[in-house]
Amino acid sequence: MIRARHPSTKEFPTTDLVLSLRLPAGTDPAIVSSLKQGLEDLVATVLTQTPFEEAILKRADDLATAITGVSAPATTLIEERIRRREAIREILARGDWLTARQINALQAAPPANRARPASDWKRRGRIFGVFIGGREYFAGYQFDAIGQPLPVIKEILDALGMVADSWKIAAWFHFENGWISGTGEYQDQPVSPMDALDRRDAVVNAAKHMGQTYIA
Repeated sequence: MIRARHPSTKEFPTTDLVLSLRLPAGTDPAIVSSLKQGLEDLVATVLTQTPFEEAILKRADDLATAITGVSAPATTLIEERIRRREAIREILARGDWLTARQINALQAAPPANRARPASDWKRRGRIFGVFIGGREYFAGYQFDAIGQPLPVIKEILDALGMVADSWKIAAWFHFENGWISGTGEYQDQPVSPMDALDRRDAVVNAAKHMGQTYIA
């Protein structure tokens, strides 16, 4: 029910005109107040303002926004997605990325199922993969010269724990990490974990400190 106050004149004293509306079953009572005010404003606009076509459309949009909660996308979310895409491009630009079939072909006795052994190794947490255009790829630095997973990869993945987005794992391996220091002429300079896989203790310890961003 919407109550509207008629403007007072000498001929017509101030009166309340009531318009009853039937709301759909299941309407959340919490929105009724906002809905009532929005509809009252919309009716007032239609009846009193010109050009009313523009006014009614604007008020209708305002009302729809108020009811549905639709708003402009948060710029922080957009910026995060942009940073993610930039990180992915940089990651892919360096190193070899192998398909399950290519890993299968590297085996001394390749299984008939070309998805193996990569699928088995991934399931057991010995390697990780990322998806590009619906196809899965595996970073080449996870394997030794004969196509077997490096033992340290499983230790790292165990230390990283559950990570919903495998691109975060790829980024952790790719970008320089302050928990891993260089040696020799690069002493005290941060090193990418993918370049320090021969330093088990350092990379496993660094994995335990992974942050929650795409760039470690």
